[in-house]
Amino acid sequence: MKDSDLKPAGTLALRFGVKALGYGPPGCGKTPLVNSAPSPVMLVTEPGMLSMRGSTVPAWQADTPERIKEFFEWLKGSTESKKFDTVAVDSLSQLAETELKDCILKVKDGRAVYGEMSKRVMKYVEQLFFMPNKHVYLICKESQMEEIVWDFSGPMPKQITYKKRVPFFPGLDLFTKVPHLYDEILYINKGIIPGADGKEYKYLRTTGDSSILARDRSGRLGEYEPHDLSALFAKAMS
Repeated sequence: MKDSDLKPAGTLALRFGVKALGYGPPGCGKTPLVNSAPSPVMLVTEPGMLSMRGSTVPAWQADTPERIKEFFEWLKGSTESKKFDTVAVDSLSQLAETELKDCILKVKDGRAVYGEMSKRVMKYVEQLFFMPNKHVYLICKESQMEEIVWDFSGPMPKQITYKKRVPFFPGLDLFTKVPHLYDEILYINKGIIPGADGKEYKYLRTTGDSSILARDRSGRLGEYEPHDLSALFAKAMS
């Protein structure tokens, strides 16, 4: 290591781009949001793409582990892949389920199936996370989990159970590891934004509470951001 290898941390942050995970209910615009990203390319693992009719975003259809692997090899080694600024995966939930089905067929020890699936998926997730000069947008399906908290405000402690909206992954390992890595966890939906003009909008929510998982590590984003990835990426890196 040389002294010249040391760089300001802020410089490194800008070098890697924004790594975002988005989830929400069906019909909230998770997939069409890719159209608003800077120079995107898509890995498509979902069968239904009607919401992208008319889109010119280059896309790679992958419904098998072999096709998924081929995309990531192209992304890593191809000269052509360098021209894209954003990599989108629609969806990471389906990618994991595709790998899970393959593991069920090929892994002899049933107890090791979910571990092998998680290892395969995390290899791709980490490749995207550590990729320099690229924004990443991972789309996930929405699920719910129970979150238990204790209320100590009264004379006796009271247990409260919340239903919380979260990204969906098969198995618990991915749910722990994937959100921990990514800078932005975006809850994508449409509705009336508090404090706005009373009209219904599609939005990207960046602040979580007892009912949703959301996060903004940049510290630059508002609680509700417009349905525009180029604007969100630029603001997060400003």
